[in-house]
Amino acid sequence: MDPSHSVTVRQSEIPSDRRRPLAFLRKVALTTLKLAPCLENAELCLTLTDDDGIQSLNARYRGQDKSTDVLSFRLEDEQESGFWLPEGMPRPLGDVIVSLDTVERQAAESANSVESELAWVICHGTLHLLGFDHRTDAELQEMRERERTVLSALGIARSWPELWPVGP
Repeated sequence: MDPSHSVTVRQSEIPSDRRRPLAFLRKVALTTLKLAPCLENAELCLTLTDDDGIQSLNARYRGQDKSTDVLSFRLEDEQESGFWLPEGMPRPLGDVIVSLDTVERQAAESANSVESELAWVICHGTLHLLGFDHRTDAELQEMRERERTVLSALGIARSWPELWPVGP
């Protein structure tokens, strides 16, 4: 049975002329869930905000008073401690928060389209909700492979500048 995933999108903090098509945003997250793969019904919330919004969250929850491109707030830890859902209910994975300001800046700096950069950060944040990380070279390599697979499946081209130093 193919799982049925859902993605709730919020972009109310973004001026209407800068908002992105809901179908595109959902498609990126849903494709990531499908190809990761997330084998059970799952849901996540995707929020587009600006640098001020993400900086506030980054300072409050990560102790880093600066903007960033994407934050993921995973609910899995609470679920692992005994939380269960009635049969048929989707598993809430958590929240992916994206700064459209930072995405637009990064796209210009890396010569990628805003669509490509946005797809990458949504995919990246969704993979974090699924438990993937990049604390080691091996983890980073696995995450990059999954990101490339998702963007390729979506038909989105991108240059892949080195985003983090590899090695000690």
